[in-house]
Amino acid sequence: MNPKRLSRRHFNASLGAGLALAALAPTVRAQAFPSRPIRIVVPFAPGGPTDLMARAIAKNMATSLGQPVIVDNKPGGGGVIGMSEVVRGPADGYTLVFPSILAVTNPALMANYPFDTLRDFAPLTVVGFIPHAVVVRPDFPAKTLAELVAMGKAKPDSLSYGSSGNGTSAHLGAALFVQRAGIRATHVPYRGAGPAVQDLLGGQIQFMFLDMSSALAQIKAGKLRALAVAPKSRFAGLPEVPTVAEQGYPGFDVHGWYGLLLKAGTPAPVMQRLHAEVKRALDTQEVREIFQAQGIEPGGMPSAEFAGLVRDDLALWKRTVDQLGITLQ
Repeated sequence: MNPKRLSRRHFNASLGAGLALAALAPTVRAQAFPSRPIRIVVPFAPGGPTDLMARAIAKNMATSLGQPVIVDNKPGGGGVIGMSEVVRGPADGYTLVFPSILAVTNPALMANYPFDTLRDFAPLTVVGFIPHAVVVRPDFPAKTLAELVAMGKAKPDSLSYGSSGNGTSAHLGAALFVQRAGIRATHVPYRGAGPAVQDLLGGQIQFMFLDMSSALAQIKAGKLRALAVAPKSRFAGLPEVPTVAEQGYPGFDVHGWYGLLLKAGTPAPVMQRLHAEVKRALDTQEVREIFQAQGIEPGGMPSAEFAGLVRDDLALWKRTVDQLGITLQ
């Protein structure tokens, strides 16, 4: 056999093998992930809804991934401290952060917010939606949203509403509703939902946009009365309560969400693997029951859809904050 022909044949075979290995490399890397523990950074203190959701999915994910999934609480700075953990690290999928909707409201409220949410992070998925309900005390004269608005128009500045803090989604949602309703009402911020509810029941404030993790049990026990729910669709846990949009405010859609973000530039195969595992955990009966008891609706939307939600919410709350002149004071 011609030595040159043999050499060329060996070269072609080697080249083909090399190309095949190169083509397989991304698949091999994706299959190898994860090769060490994964960390979910919760930018809030232990014990809240974010912490509960993170631990529920982490337990399920660890079983299927074959690696520990560690929940690491890093509270402070309105979520900024925890989110910094992802930005400072490599884009390898081993560190995720689990912020609330503060990831899109804080950029609108904070003049020197240290991140560009769309540039610095890769949205993975919403883990849970927590709807807000418009609640009053059981003996409050207004029995419907229309009656509440009528009270506000009959006596301007007579209504006040509470929230769990200045700049929270409850505050912004109520402020947006007050604007849409064409009434004037005073915002009273509290250090958490508990004190606000106590003053609501005591008559110091008249209504609240209260998240379902705090409201559901009290509504079902008759301690609070829900006039409406704020998202565009009715809440499965209170199907008899109409939405704000159904009661004369079309397009009104205020929702709280908690989602997982990674560092921008995380490889697509790693993103896909993590999304599949989170979605699988959210579909288990165990996790769904935990979420349902807290008034949380499981998420799991595709990453591209979540990225669109982040983009839309950033625009909505920037516009709302600018129009209403809300600041974090």
